Amino acid sequence: MNAIGLFEAKTKFSAICERVAARGVAVVVTRRGKPLVTIEPIPVAKRQPVSVWDRRADFEKKRGRFTEDFTLPPREKQTWRNPLED
Repeated sequence: MNAIGLFEAKTKFSAICERVAARGVAVVVTRRGKPLVTIEPIPVAKRQPVSVWDRRADFEKKRGRFTEDFTLPPREKQTWRNPLED
């Protein structure tokens, strides 16, 4: 487990979070050399699927296919439109 000062953690918070998530190793944030908090990665098993299609696939892996006739809407790429550029 790595230790990092509070000021450095504040200034490089985004980079620290990315490193913790990528390496899977927690970081201890210290204030004047004393441990204050830890930044820990979320275990892969607890991360939420990102879409309804992923959730359905996870559900079917665990519990089998749905018994009712249920279909998901087709996936469409959403396009964002800036309302100020009309």
